[in-house]
Amino acid sequence: MKKEKRRLKIGTTMLLCVCVLFFAGCGAKDGALKGDETTVEEQAETEEALVLEEEGVSDTVNIENTMADSDGESAERAQALYEAQIRHYYGGVLSQIVALRQLPDGELDTWALDNGYEEMENNGFAVADIDRDGREELIIKNTAASMAGMFEMVYDYNPVSGELKREFCDFPALTHYDNGIIKAEWSHNQGPGEFWPFTLYRYEAGSDCYVEVGSVDTWDKALREEWYEGQPFPDELDTDGDGTMYHICKEGKAYSYEYEDYKYNQADFDEWFGGFTEGAKELFIDYQPMKYESFAAFTPSYLKLLADEAGKERTDTTSDLGLLILNEDHFLEAAQTLLSEKYDVEIKQPDSDFEEWTIGLKDGSEVFSFEALNAGHISYKGEKIENVTIFGIYPGISVDGAWEKLKAYGFYASPYAEVENCLITGEGFGNMSIWFSEEDNVVTEITVGPYCTFAG
Repeated sequence: MKKEKRRLKIGTTMLLCVCVLFFAGCGAKDGALKGDETTVEEQAETEEALVLEEEGVSDTVNIENTMADSDGESAERAQALYEAQIRHYYGGVLSQIVALRQLPDGELDTWALDNGYEEMENNGFAVADIDRDGREELIIKNTAASMAGMFEMVYDYNPVSGELKREFCDFPALTHYDNGIIKAEWSHNQGPGEFWPFTLYRYEAGSDCYVEVGSVDTWDKALREEWYEGQPFPDELDTDGDGTMYHICKEGKAYSYEYEDYKYNQADFDEWFGGFTEGAKELFIDYQPMKYESFAAFTPSYLKLLADEAGKERTDTTSDLGLLILNEDHFLEAAQTLLSEKYDVEIKQPDSDFEEWTIGLKDGSEVFSFEALNAGHISYKGEKIENVTIFGIYPGISVDGAWEKLKAYGFYASPYAEVENCLITGEGFGNMSIWFSEEDNVVTEITVGPYCTFAG
């Protein structure tokens, strides 16, 4: 019986997102890391724009102004924003895995999950710069599955190009080295050697992926004195006399299991393996449970950093209902308290049979409404009440002005919207959605609330 070298294959069927209405006029689905805190070096100095692209619209978060200060403080803020944007995107990937049990570019083996033998949180993930290219990768470790469905995968997201790339995938018995080498042990060892076979991979910056550079397994005379076709153990090649011969398939060669392949000794193996790993250190990967709580901070951290930048020139942020949603767990209650105490808005419940719906009256006219369904949302209509805004916009602002202000807070056109003027900050848990109606290029009503594409 020949030794099995397992090659993991994952389908490339892309997820077709099904739209569920989040609130009136805005199509969406109701909407869940903490990884290795590896430092990202010097990216903010070489990449000055963070680009988001949806439906052909390119929305840019410009960090050029924050790079200008000579004291380095702004460059540090820009670096933090760059790192947070990457994690924000990874939060969307993780949300899709947790909520839909799907990869962004393929399917998961969910048999053990579907039949109650495993829990999703028994899988793991980490965020770390394991290839040492100066940008954090997302590592998915899927072990709550059948043996055939287990894998460890490395994704890389480039916020400048907007591309998510799969760099690596193999059975999850890996050793990562700080020089971009991965040692991947095979899932099975069915051959005539006790040495556990493995394949080596090397990171190549040009292609931004890992390439195979060789594999190795062994033949122990003590386990099998003859090859499968009857050839004797090659004692004449066993120059160190340890009864073990190595098969080293070097880069560029196709792997085979032939008698003639087992021709190397321990010293040959040490020289070959040391050529890839000598001086390198193993990397500790801080895997976190695959559950929402593990990455819950990713999106809020990013959106709050954007809000800090967007709010530098504002004097009315304390009365911004959008910022309340970002910063308050019970944002509906906080908004009602702010409006009633500071702006004399009368809070009423117009229908005793619908406790989730509340309105806010100003001088007898309904200006605000609050609905505690679908994670909750706030509507603002009619005319602007003093300095009350939602991410800087208000009834009466021009449509162009509203878009400009919302983009500064990370909003972009929703690809799931059934109407115009529907924007989101991302697809994973913890994001925001905003929709506004307009008449004669003037905003008339605004609705805002938490959002996730993958929940429902």
